[in-house]
Amino acid sequence: MSASSAALSTPHADWHGRVEDNALLRGAGRFGDDLKPEGALAAFFVRSPHAHAKIARVDVAAAKAAPGVVAVITGADLEAEHFHSISHAHPIPGRGGKTPYSPDRPSLAQDRVMHVGEPVAMVIAKTAAQAQDAAEKVEVEYEMLRPVTDVREAVKPGAPQLWPEAPGNVGFDWTAPQDPDGKKNAALEKAFAEAAHVVKVELVNQRLVVASLEPRAATASYDLDNNRYELRCGNQGFAGLRAQICEAMSIKPDELHVVAEDVGGAFGMKGWLYPEYVPMLYASRKLKKPVHWVSTRSEAFLTDNQGRDSVYTVELALSKRGKFLGLRVDVAGNMGAYFTGVAHFVVTLHISGCLPTVYDIPHAQLNARCVFTNTLPTGPYRGAGRPEASYLLERVIEAAAVQTGIDPAELRRRNLIQPAQMPYTTAFGSTYDSGDFPAVLERALARADYAGFAARKKAAKKQGKLRGIGLGCYLEIAGAWPEESARISFGDGGRVDVSIGSGASGQGHRTVFGNVVARRLGVPFDNIRLLSGDSARDVPGFGAVASRSAMMCGGAIARTTDLVLEKGKRVAAMLLQAEENEVAYKDGKFAVKNREVSLFEVAERASELARQGVIPESLDTTGSIKVPPSFPNGCHVAEVEIDTETGALAIVNYVAVGDCGNVLDETIVEGQVHGGVAQGLGQALTENTVYDDSGQLVSASFMDYGMPRADTMPAVAVEHFAIACKTNPLGTKGTGEAGTTAAPPALMNAILNALPEGANLDMPATSDRVWKALQATK
Repeated sequence: MSASSAALSTPHADWHGRVEDNALLRGAGRFGDDLKPEGALAAFFVRSPHAHAKIARVDVAAAKAAPGVVAVITGADLEAEHFHSISHAHPIPGRGGKTPYSPDRPSLAQDRVMHVGEPVAMVIAKTAAQAQDAAEKVEVEYEMLRPVTDVREAVKPGAPQLWPEAPGNVGFDWTAPQDPDGKKNAALEKAFAEAAHVVKVELVNQRLVVASLEPRAATASYDLDNNRYELRCGNQGFAGLRAQICEAMSIKPDELHVVAEDVGGAFGMKGWLYPEYVPMLYASRKLKKPVHWVSTRSEAFLTDNQGRDSVYTVELALSKRGKFLGLRVDVAGNMGAYFTGVAHFVVTLHISGCLPTVYDIPHAQLNARCVFTNTLPTGPYRGAGRPEASYLLERVIEAAAVQTGIDPAELRRRNLIQPAQMPYTTAFGSTYDSGDFPAVLERALARADYAGFAARKKAAKKQGKLRGIGLGCYLEIAGAWPEESARISFGDGGRVDVSIGSGASGQGHRTVFGNVVARRLGVPFDNIRLLSGDSARDVPGFGAVASRSAMMCGGAIARTTDLVLEKGKRVAAMLLQAEENEVAYKDGKFAVKNREVSLFEVAERASELARQGVIPESLDTTGSIKVPPSFPNGCHVAEVEIDTETGALAIVNYVAVGDCGNVLDETIVEGQVHGGVAQGLGQALTENTVYDDSGQLVSASFMDYGMPRADTMPAVAVEHFAIACKTNPLGTKGTGEAGTTAAPPALMNAILNALPEGANLDMPATSDRVWKALQATK
C-alpha cells in the first residue's frame, strides 16, 4: 500500500472487526422475511409457464372460493387503477439521435406473456400455504406464439418480432464516440488499413443468475389516516425505487414510505422495481391489511433480473512492433423481454467508459445493439459492463500475443498508458485523473513469479498436466451519478447520527463510514450511528451501485464533517470568547490556548442558540458533493493446471494487485476483492444460464446452475497499489467490482495458455468444455 493511503486506512493490526457482524453471526439480523407484521396476509403469484403466448382467458373463480383466500388480483384490476409500466429505459440518445424503445411492462400480464415466470395473477390468503394452494386453481388459457431466446437468432431475418416498434428486435442502436464529421471513423479505418497485424475474436459473455443469498421479500401496507403506502423490501437505495413506484402508480413521493433494513446481497439486482410490488401495494390499500411475500429460490431464478448475456466481435490493429493502433468492437446485448432502467448502459456507456482500459489506443469505436428476446429481463450485475469491457480487450490482446509471437506480458507492457500521460483522455472521452499502470503490472508479475513460469510449466508437463498463466488487466469507470449527500446530526449522550442514501447489502458501510466520521471528528467510534434505508428519515441518494459508495457517500460524509467543524468553530469562538481564527480543533475538542470545549458541548449549545435565534442553525448539517467518475484499475494473474484426461482444472496460484485509490479499510477491501474474484471465477468456470428453444429455463435450480464451490476458490494474494484519486475528497476509487472484472479474463487467458495453440473456448470453462476443446486440437 502506498504512503498516500496509510493515514486514511484502518490497517489489519488495528482492525477490530465489522460492527455489522455481531448481530448477523448471532442470527439477530432483520431481513425481509423477519419483518412480517402480525396479521399480515400472504401473497403468491401465478406465473406464466410459457415464454411467448397470448392470454385468451383468466378464470379466478375457483381460486377465490379456496380456503383462506381473501382476494385474487389480475391485470384487469390494475388496469382499472390506470397504473403505468413498471420499467422503461433511461432515455439516452443512440444512433441518429434516437432513444431506446421501451415497451410497456405491466405488473400483471393481461394480453400477452413475454417470458417464463411473468406474473399473471396474485392470490392473497391468510397463510402462504393457502395462497399457494389456491394459485393452482387459477385457470389461464394461453394461445402459444413462437419465441426467440438467443440474441444472435433474434436479429436474424425471419425471427419472431416481439415488438412492432423495434424492427429486427433491436430496441436501441448506439455507437461511440460521437463523430459528426466522420473524421474519427476515417482515422480508425486508416489505422486498420496500415496495420501490420489485425486480430479478430468472437466472444460470448454468457447470461448469469445473480443468486443473492437472500431472495427478494416485501411487505406492503397502507396508512389510511395519512394516505401513505409503505413498502418494506431489500433494495440498494430507497430513492430510486420510490421514484419508480411513484411513477408507475401516479402517486407523490410523500405518499410512499420505503424501508429496508438488512439486505442479504444485491449486486445490482435489487436496485429496481419488480412486478410484484405494485399489486401488493394496491392490495394493501384495497384490503386494509399488510400483504407479505417472499420469493422462493425457484421463483428467484425466474423473476430476478439476470446479468451479462452479450456477444462480441472484437478487432485490434497493431503495428509491426506490437503497438496498438486501433480497436473496433461490435456487441449485441440481450435485454430480455423488456427494458429495465439502465440495462442498455451495460453494453453502451459502461463499456465505452472503461475502454481502452489501461492501454494507449488512439482510435476506437464501439457499436452496440440492444435486443429483445423472450427471456427474463437483464440488468446491472456486479460490474455491469466493466467486466465485459476488460474481458473483450484482454482476450483480443491474448490472441494478438499468439499471432505476433510477442510475450503476453511484454505486449501489454509496450502499450500501457504512462504516468506522465495523466490526466489521459481516451478515444471515448473519459479522462483518467491518476494511476501508474506500468508499476501495477510489474508488481503483479513479480508477485506471481511470472519469470519462473516456464520452469513450472515444464515440471507440470512431466506429471502429465498442462499449465497455463493468464493476465487480466482492468480499469473501471466508477461513480455513476456524480452527486451525493450526507447528513450529520447530534443526539443525546454524545451520539453522532450519520445519514446516507446508499443501502448496504454486506459491504460494511457502518464500519467503514463510522471510522471515517470518527477519524475526521476525533470522536469515539462507538458514538457514531450510521443510518440508511428509510425514506422518511434519511437523505436520498443514488444508491449502492457502480463501486460508488466509498467515493460518493464517503466523500459526502467528509464534506459534511468539514461543514460541521466550520460551524462548530464559529460557535466555539463565541463560547471561548475568542476570534474564530484563534480556535483550533483536535481530538474532539475546540481549544484556544488553555481553554477548551468539546464538540458535543458545542453541538448542545448551538442547538440552544439556534432555538433562541442567536445563530441561524445548529451543528446538524447536510453536505453534498459533485465529482467526476474515478477509475480503479489493476492486474490479476491466474495460474492453472489442467488434467488432460478429464479436462478438470485447478487454480494453483492467483494474484490480485489493485489501485482503488486511498484504502479506507484494508480488511474490508480485501474481502471485497475475494468476493469479486469468487463471482468472476463462477462466470469463468461454472455458471451458465440456459434457455432452450421453447424459452424454458433449463438451468432453473442449483442442481443445474453451477455455482462456484469452496474447493474451487483458490487462495488469493491481494495487494494494494494505492494512487490517490485527485477528484474526490477521500481520494478513493472504488473496489467492489474489481474481482468480477479481472478474474474472467485472467482465468480464461490462463486456460487458453495451457491448451494447445488453436484451442477455442468460451465461458464457462467447465471440465467438459475444456476436454472437448483439447480434443479438437488433436
